[in-house]
Amino acid sequence: MPTVTRGLHAVRHLVIEPTTGTVIGAGDDKLQALAAARKVLRATEALARVEAQARVQLEGQGLLFHPDELAQPPVRERARPVSKRRRDVHAKCDGRCHYCGKVLALDGSWHVEHALPRALGGLDEISNLFAACAPCNLAKRDRTALEFVAAELRRIAKGGSNG
Repeated sequence: MPTVTRGLHAVRHLVIEPTTGTVIGAGDDKLQALAAARKVLRATEALARVEAQARVQLEGQGLLFHPDELAQPPVRERARPVSKRRRDVHAKCDGRCHYCGKVLALDGSWHVEHALPRALGGLDEISNLFAACAPCNLAKRDRTALEFVAAELRRIAKGGSNG
């Protein structure tokens, strides 16, 4: 390929990679151009060997993380704040079910129970609220506390059991 070198016309020889058209060697004569191209090819082959060795080493190490661990971040459970009303009702009943006496955790799954149900006109005042375990509250349904306790006493007197 003719080029201008130091202000004079000269012929430069280039070695071109045929698939990409990249110049991989250049020189004032064929031997220089071929020597430069060989140097580039040797360096490229050495780099390819190093990359292949690194890939084999990485594959041999295994995965740092299981794919499922990367798919979603770990779930951190935060304690739900307990409302003032629930704390007051829990304290009023000394942390026990009003009906069966079962111990209830403050942040557990117990019900705030209406002694006089709202369905019968009961209010959401602390004087009408009690702590109850879920089985007792669900069994009570829409009866008053006195009706529920009386029915339970009759059932126990007849020899019934709780489940």
